[in-house]
Amino acid sequence: MLRVIFAAWIALAPALSHRPGQAHAQSHAPVQHTFHDDALQSTALGRVVTYRVLLPEGYDRTAKRFPVLYLLHGLDGHYDDWSTRTELAERVRRLPLIVVMPEGGDSWYTNAADGSGRFEDYIVDDLVHDVETKYRVIRARYARAIAGLSMGGYGAVKIALKHPALFQAAGSLSGAFDATDPPFAASFPSHTDEMGRIFGAPGGDTRRENDVFLLAERANPATAPAIYVGCGESDRFLASNRRLVEILQRRGLAYEYHETPGGHTWDYWDRGIAAVLPWMMREFSTVDR
Repeated sequence: MLRVIFAAWIALAPALSHRPGQAHAQSHAPVQHTFHDDALQSTALGRVVTYRVLLPEGYDRTAKRFPVLYLLHGLDGHYDDWSTRTELAERVRRLPLIVVMPEGGDSWYTNAADGSGRFEDYIVDDLVHDVETKYRVIRARYARAIAGLSMGGYGAVKIALKHPALFQAAGSLSGAFDATDPPFAASFPSHTDEMGRIFGAPGGDTRRENDVFLLAERANPATAPAIYVGCGESDRFLASNRRLVEILQRRGLAYEYHETPGGHTWDYWDRGIAAVLPWMMREFSTVDR
């Protein structure tokens, strides 16, 4: 039976975790960050797309390369949400890290069944290439992570499981993991038709290929990314988060799970990203390379 964990945000000591031989996080000197907006001509989307970058202070005075986190927004959100609705800059103040926040629209970070947008390809092909061309990020799996909230939590875990050679770690807060289940769209009346176009017919290829539960069931524990799952006790998506964790545990994938007070709110996500970041830095630092 799945045991539910109640972990303090500050202690970061979940009982549900799996990482054989995991090392302690390395300490880092304080680093201040600044925001910068950029854009790229996306081949996958056929248009110019904006993204926001959080750069460490002194970035232009050093030749050092940094690990990178791709941080995804939720449904009805935009690329600037994390920078304007949370204390993200303060959360990463002590970390030598570049954070990239792409515009995802209401795409579910999926290559739409109707061909209207290839947002998964945009992230893994266009965005990663553009960032690694323009910015001094470490161009290797061990220094790449992807995370997000709600729709973005689903997108982050899904993309990382589909592209395990690209991302070392994936983090989700309040992940909407039931996204490919046809009845789930009824929870979002203003997006029901749109989700139908994105995921296609029930039982179709696009739904199967983007089903997080199926992806976790089929993942190779030896090559899969480490996964962080966080969800609030009063979040409407709690059951699907517990379901994913049960699969991760049974399949022997590296993961960490936090179930703590909170709902589907920015207050929870602001506190949540503060927990994701040190976990992610540990994942970067424990890789043999």
